[in-house]
Amino acid sequence: MIVRRLRDIINTDCDVDNNNWRSRRLLLKEDGMGFSVHDTIIKAGTETTIWYKNHLEAVYCIEGDGEIEIAGTGTIYPIEAGTLYALDKNDKHYLRGGKKDMRMVCVFNPPVTGRETHDQDGSYALIEDEAKTD
Repeated sequence: MIVRRLRDIINTDCDVDNNNWRSRRLLLKEDGMGFSVHDTIIKAGTETTIWYKNHLEAVYCIEGDGEIEIAGTGTIYPIEAGTLYALDKNDKHYLRGGKKDMRMVCVFNPPVTGRETHDQDGSYALIEDEAKTD
């Protein structure tokens, strides 16, 4: 059994913050579940280019507002609490925070290790080894 609390993740190595988002990584590859789970804040008024070409992601918004635009099509979907979107085709997209921060529950397959950072194209590389680095 794995039991984790968000309050125990905050301000640890599993709490990754940048200018546009903050990802609190609750379940990772090393946990052996076959997927990872993150509690993520998308900061209000930001835009992030994302292209998870090596991962599938499902995202459920539990607070706030924003939008997602699919690159190349211009299709925009509004996001608010109660909205789920799934990037089932590794869609390159622009994620925009609205007037308030968005709080999202994100699930990745394959799971992330927690050490990934976005590449220039907005993707995470696949990291095969299980060892964490500082």
